[in-house]
Amino acid sequence: MASVIGQFLRRSSTLVRISCTAQARVASGLPHVQQYSSSSSSSTVEESMTSPEGGARMSKSMLAYQQRAEAHDKFMADQIAEYEIGRRHLANIMGEDPETFTQEDINAAIQYLLPSGLFEPTARPAMKHPSEVFIKKKAAEFDISGRPFHTFFYTGYPAYYQALHDLGKTMISLDQFANRMAHLKVENKESQAFNCGGSAWVSKAELSNIFLEELHDKHYIFFIRSMNRLIEHPYSSRAQDFIMRFRKVVITTQNKEEIPKLMYTAEGIPYMTGSGKRKHAEATVTVYGRGCGKIEINGQDMRFFKVIQDREQVVFPLQFTNLLGKVDLVANVTGAGLSSSAGAIRLATALALRSFVDEHMREKMRLAGLLSKDFRVKERKKPGQKGARAKFTWKKR
Repeated sequence: MASVIGQFLRRSSTLVRISCTAQARVASGLPHVQQYSSSSSSSTVEESMTSPEGGARMSKSMLAYQQRAEAHDKFMADQIAEYEIGRRHLANIMGEDPETFTQEDINAAIQYLLPSGLFEPTARPAMKHPSEVFIKKKAAEFDISGRPFHTFFYTGYPAYYQALHDLGKTMISLDQFANRMAHLKVENKESQAFNCGGSAWVSKAELSNIFLEELHDKHYIFFIRSMNRLIEHPYSSRAQDFIMRFRKVVITTQNKEEIPKLMYTAEGIPYMTGSGKRKHAEATVTVYGRGCGKIEINGQDMRFFKVIQDREQVVFPLQFTNLLGKVDLVANVTGAGLSSSAGAIRLATALALRSFVDEHMREKMRLAGLLSKDFRVKERKKPGQKGARAKFTWKKR
């Protein structure tokens, strides 16, 4: 009982002391500052600290961010200074002017001074600017009081979920536009879907750099799946700007390569010649237009190949381009192996047919793999084995 009374008296004296202090501050014209117990005041002081500018209070999170930002800026400044010293030293080694020594010159010098036979390019020696090597840091995502700016801050991936939110709004707007067109009975004569040709989705690492967030595989798969649904919309071309934020342009060698023009015989028959290789077989094929579907291989007809699969390989480019029975084919093939010979004739025929078809068909041929050389070769036999992969029968004794 005595302890309870003593505790009550201590609390009463504290309240009286606080009240007197508040009345004195009000009488003197000073602003009133509410007092708390010792346990709450210590936590409040830790949570809100005065900023270096004075006046405003700064949260612990903002103070920690400032410390991390200053440390990162100092680290980047040191790395950039070391990079500049190394760049000038490398220019002196190569006998170049340090003031005009560019990143391309650095790459060429590193390749010359430190030649490497490593297959993976990222494993070879390199000297890049620190801004390309070290991950970029996000700016402060909260104000001075610690309140986050972004609505999705507590998801852990605010930029990622903001992009998904924008994707959903884009889908809704496209659906509303499609319903409005259907209500007005406007026929979509020309396809207004987004054309994916010449571009591809960014990789997971590139998507993480766009958002400045470390994404997992599940995030990347779900995002690409959602974007594919957007592309499949009949009016997805209206969202081209949003889609191209996450796609990169792919420059194919097919666009750069100049397609040879058709040549003509003395009789005015168009023709084109192509050559191809497959393993040890080499083939030269001449395709004549205005033909009747005649196929000649080393002076013989299709019975040059005994296996049906090899015959199908030869005629597949003609079937794919709908020119079977419309052109004549004369092929000369050398080298061992009937399967290899059929593959070489197929490649040579496809390359010759490029001059007979339009750009759209050439792109379809490229996607079908008709214009790509097959670099596969026979795998060597391994010592102590029956073949390249096969093993001898194991016997206990």
